[in-house]
Amino acid sequence: MYPMCTRTQFIIGIIFGSLIACSPTKFNQNQQIAAVCDSSATSCITKNGSTEVSQSYKVGSGKVDILFINDNSASMSKVQVSMSAKFVGFIQNLDSKSADYRIAMITTDLNSVIQNRFLNFSNGKKFITNADSDRVSLFNNAIVRDETLVCENFIIGMFNTFGTGFQSTSQYANEYYSKCPSPDTRGIYAANVVISENSSSFLRDDANLNIILISNDNVRQGKALEANDSAGAFISMMQNKHPNKYWDFNSIIVKDEACRQSQTLYTATSQIVMNQYGPAVSAGIGTEYVNLSNSAAKDIDGNPRPRGQILDICQSDYSHHFSAMSIQIAQEARMFTMKCVPSEAPSVIVAGNPQASVSYTVSGNKIIFAKGTEGTSVTINYKCYTGPT
Repeated sequence: MYPMCTRTQFIIGIIFGSLIACSPTKFNQNQQIAAVCDSSATSCITKNGSTEVSQSYKVGSGKVDILFINDNSASMSKVQVSMSAKFVGFIQNLDSKSADYRIAMITTDLNSVIQNRFLNFSNGKKFITNADSDRVSLFNNAIVRDETLVCENFIIGMFNTFGTGFQSTSQYANEYYSKCPSPDTRGIYAANVVISENSSSFLRDDANLNIILISNDNVRQGKALEANDSAGAFISMMQNKHPNKYWDFNSIIVKDEACRQSQTLYTATSQIVMNQYGPAVSAGIGTEYVNLSNSAAKDIDGNPRPRGQILDICQSDYSHHFSAMSIQIAQEARMFTMKCVPSEAPSVIVAGNPQASVSYTVSGNKIIFAKGTEGTSVTINYKCYTGPT
């Protein structure tokens, strides 16, 4: 039994604590105002508990975070070089729409991704932005992987020295893992690692996400998939970790048997590197990547569509691939994110022509401008509740 004074204090404490718990939470007004009046605002006026925000925006210049998944296993060197030769068109299309992009890259070598997360570009950064004047050369230097070519040359050398039984030699066994990245290509799992934890703060809250996988093999080359290797696991991760993120998964892969047979390691004399079991380095149809790119999604306007494009890695000219993807990315960058869910309907004024109108829809703190309005400069005015004055 409590002494009387303690019981009284205890009861008073419960009542006082209940009053505190039931009181509305009060936030620092200055902090709220600072959150909506950042450097992107052209003007902010606070009165009567609300802050009126004005921001300039060019339709199509929305934010997009682009992740390249680069298969760095043997047999990919020619594809990497071809990709690098056409990347300039990808950047030009994005720049023409003034898209605010950042580009990061990982490989399909899961162990390397677990240890290092993103690849470093030659300027020491984890991702490229449109502020990098040398962004094309930075990408080209990163996508063409030295370890891929070293591995291919090692395998060819082993074959030329030991013939069809080269894989059974002790020299091959001793040197393979020092010369080659992992042959166990795990692009979905690798992407799961960096996206689930948002490594290096790559993902911006108000940016779309576009993932571009380049591989001439399927996940794990026929080995049993672990949980995080599957398309379904990646979709579930996105739903749990980034439920409000608009995202795509594009696959540049082996689409059919004819392509698979052509994606084999060749010597300088165009002879397939064979061992007693067949080609030393072979390709695979990317069925699990297809499953992810074909999964059900909606476009930026809310219309049903596949999650991404499925493109043929055996196409001789990758200009079409990069053009198709960059056009889609730019078209999807029509979303403007306000600093709050506005307390009343926002207004959109066309710059230089206040009498003109532009079509858009509003959902929460998002404004989705209509397709075809890209390039239009507007001023967006809206109100955020920032607390009593």
